Amino acid sequence: MNLLFTFLLSQSILLPILIAFLRLRKSFDLQFLPFIILLGIAFISEITSFLLVDVYHRSNAISTNIYSLLECIILLYQFYLWGSVKHKKTLFICLALLTSGVWVTDHLIYHHLFTFRPYFRIFYAFIIVLLSINTINAMIVQYKGNLFRNTRFLLSMGFMIFFIYQIIYEASFYVGYDKSLIAGRIILFFGYLNFFVNVIFAAAVYFIPSRET
Repeated sequence: MNLLFTFLLSQSILLPILIAFLRLRKSFDLQFLPFIILLGIAFISEITSFLLVDVYHRSNAISTNIYSLLECIILLYQFYLWGSVKHKKTLFICLALLTSGVWVTDHLIYHHLFTFRPYFRIFYAFIIVLLSINTINAMIVQYKGNLFRNTRFLLSMGFMIFFIYQIIYEASFYVGYDKSLIAGRIILFFGYLNFFVNVIFAAAVYFIPSRET
């Protein structure tokens, strides 16, 4: 899979962005606003990475590393707004400080801002997966409607799928696609999985409930 095709697959993020833009014409539940903002940041990150690598022939490590921190904090805040965990404010603050501390230590103190390091992305992906599973389990028990028309459930499913694969993907990159056939296939498949998850996100945005007045 060449870089251009991978980039085109990543542009499937425009599906949920377009639906979100259309939804902005009506009032929608602001509880999901952090995720909408993240979609915009993710789109900018994808464009930036493509330009750095394909046009300017430079590493996109710095943009990827900065995006990873933003993604982590925004998703933690999204789960905080959902209130799907006990002691949500305390937990949010602790997780935000912990993950930010890990990022600062790895990328600034040890001077890896301009290189690819899998540790932080694996670390926060594991946290997001746990929060997603917790949210899904709570909704299966408590929610009485159609879960597949519920934005919170769909987003949590998308997060769980994406970040489980991100853990595997980062581990495969660390092993090296040139040293393992399986690792190479995992890395190449990431673009297709990204497309699939963006379709889930598009459905999730479509089902965002209107804001109560």
